[in-house]
Amino acid sequence: MQKKRRCKRDTFPVEPGIGYPVPGFFVDNLQRLSFDRRNICSVIAKLKKQNRNTGMKNSKELSGWESYSLLKRIFQALLYSSVFISFCAFALTIETYLLSELPVSIPMAVFIFMATLFTYNLSSVQSMVRRPRQQVNKLSSSWAQRHKRELAALGLAGITLATFIYFRYNLHINIWFMLHLAVISIGYTVPIVYKARKVKPLRSVPLLKVFLIAYVWAIVTTLFPMMDADVLMWDSQAMLLFARRFLFILALALLFDIRDYSYDRSTNTLTFPGLMGVESTKLLSLCLLMLYVVLAVTTETLDTQLALIASGIGAALVVAFSREDKPRLYYSLFADGAMLLHATLIFLARS
Repeated sequence: MQKKRRCKRDTFPVEPGIGYPVPGFFVDNLQRLSFDRRNICSVIAKLKKQNRNTGMKNSKELSGWESYSLLKRIFQALLYSSVFISFCAFALTIETYLLSELPVSIPMAVFIFMATLFTYNLSSVQSMVRRPRQQVNKLSSSWAQRHKRELAALGLAGITLATFIYFRYNLHINIWFMLHLAVISIGYTVPIVYKARKVKPLRSVPLLKVFLIAYVWAIVTTLFPMMDADVLMWDSQAMLLFARRFLFILALALLFDIRDYSYDRSTNTLTFPGLMGVESTKLLSLCLLMLYVVLAVTTETLDTQLALIASGIGAALVVAFSREDKPRLYYSLFADGAMLLHATLIFLARS
């Protein structure tokens, strides 16, 4: 019989820490498994790192979107709550002090800001006072309709603070003179009930709307500050500033007739676009701005002349690009913003 061949002990290497021999092919497989495990661990680590990077990227994208959404909400709130246009009134008031070389009265400017805030939110105040339990349509496409309660609260806060400032700082404005402006402002949007019959608001009177807007804005932002500074209302400088401001605001107010053209037609309200067409209304607005610039050039010094001419050109560009189908944002931002540009340029010229 052939003797069985016995494997020598040294053909079976002993792994460190293991007290028994391991065949060679086991070692090869273990090494291969160990190598594969290292590869798998490396792949898993890369995947984890990639997931972390993707997560961070998604987080940054989400954070960027949230920031954009927040800024958009703030922008809409400032614009549609009438805070922006109230600030324009504040700026024009400061401009009047600079043009007339009078000491700036911040209480008067804040008073005008608050009064404007109340006036432009008056319709919401009136609606909530008449029907305090009404349900607000949160799904409405109109920002103002979705936030009617907040606008009403803002309007009430405005008139409360305006009243406080008027008496606290003893503003020198004749209360009876203010009263006729209050009647115009309230009657502009709120229908009046007379002998059980509802009378239409003043904005429904044919062709009257733009003149009312220009008249009230010109008085509030020019004559109020000058009256508070003890300048006579019939003073030549006061009347000149009033005339220039009236022309500038009237030119811009015509743009809102263009914006509301379809609505005014549906309510049978005659406005300038309905009387003479959109293009002719734009031409009328440009003629008013040209008259305003001529009046400004002949009554002011060089730096102020340049500022007023530049503001007139800026307003003319807004008029030129206005159309009936432009979004409301265009008019709220650029037509109202032309007033802020006007005041900013005067501030830079006089500083």
